[in-house]
Amino acid sequence: MAKKQTYSQRPFSELNRRWLAAALPALPDTASGTIEEHKVPEGIKPLLNFLKGSHGQPKRSEDMYCFIMYDIKNNRIRRLMAKYLEQKGCIRVQKSVFFARLHRKVQKEIIEMLRKMNDCYQNQDSILILPVGEDMLNSLTCIGEEFELQLITAPKHTLFF
Repeated sequence: MAKKQTYSQRPFSELNRRWLAAALPALPDTASGTIEEHKVPEGIKPLLNFLKGSHGQPKRSEDMYCFIMYDIKNNRIRRLMAKYLEQKGCIRVQKSVFFARLHRKVQKEIIEMLRKMNDCYQNQDSILILPVGEDMLNSLTCIGEEFELQLITAPKHTLFF
């Protein structure tokens, strides 16, 4: 009995034919069968790679998306927090907003560390950690220069090659 091919093993032309049969617009046809990197705006590339999965691994059930936002007056603390979040794999979306795909344990670790950082000194700062489901990411509207999250988190029927 012949083994069924996975999508990655099928020729690009067959995938394009199935794509058109589903009444979706034609996929870009390049020699390698992939979307050219230069067509993706520079500001979106890190988030696109991030959402494709950490180191090419598919999203696990223990992984979750979240936004981490803060309003911190002290420059030194703000820089330390930004550096810590980047080390943990978060991607800066705005000056004080980060986006992350984290394992639940890592998220708890980050929450505890941010809580400790906030408790270390007298302040009126605020830190918000907002878990976001994939369905919410798909319906998110972002207005701004070179940052359109809906391109990155397109509906599930959209394929990126």
